[in-house]
This record gives sequence, structure tokens and C-alpha cells, in this order.
Amino acid sequence: MARYENTPTVVVVLVPLCGGLLMIRRALPGEGQGKLALPGGYQMLGQTWQEAGAQEVLEETGVRIAPETLRIVAVETTPDRRQNLLFCQSCPIMHEEPFFHDAEVSEVLVVHEPVETAFPLHTRVVQEFFRQGL
Repeated sequence: MARYENTPTVVVVLVPLCGGLLMIRRALPGEGQGKLALPGGYQMLGQTWQEAGAQEVLEETGVRIAPETLRIVAVETTPDRRQNLLFCQSCPIMHEEPFFHDAEVSEVLVVHEPVETAFPLHTRVVQEFFRQGL
């Protein structure tokens, strides 16, 4: 029987909020710990990419977005070819409640200008968001 090693899909979400962009600070040990990133995570079997994106945003920030509002803005493969990153964006949202997050995140914040992130592909998409007002 053939054994497949499939490239996993990571859904990364740009959420326009309060005139800026919702970001997280990574708490997980390893690559990117303590650095900024966009909310996101793996698409699990049985989920659409939209459902995965909305679930990750909720878990990592406490912000609720409607999966059907997400639209794809870029698809990239990591330089090591181990993951496909599906960058998507929600409609601008209002969120007046406090942020909350899971153990993978140490801080939730809104940035109003391009920032350096834990991952070059995230940094590039954030720069493009502010350059074009995606």
C-alpha cells in the first residue's frame, strides 16, 4: 500500500479591525516564540478552509468572524516546501469586547502599520495589506 506524505494546509487570516490589523504574539516554544504573527492554524479533516480560519481566529483572539466572509488574498508554499499557507481576509469587523486567547498566544493586539513578524511570508502579506488596503 502506498504511503503519502501530504503537504498540510495552514489557513492564515487577516482581520481588519479598528482601522488596523489583528495580530497575535506567539507563545509556543520554537520558531517564532515571542514574535508577532497573523492568527491561523491547520485546516483539519472535515473542515472547510473558511471554517478553519474562523475557528483559529476565535481560539487565538476571541474575535468571532463569519466563515463565509473570508476571501483568499494569497496562497504560498513555505520555502522548505513543508506547508501551504492560504492567506485569507475577513470583512472589516467591530469588536468591542476584551480579547482572549489560548495557550498558543501570549498577546492579542491591533497594529496600524506594517510590522516585522515571526515569518517572512506573514511579513510580506502584512506589508501588502497596508500598502494596498486589501
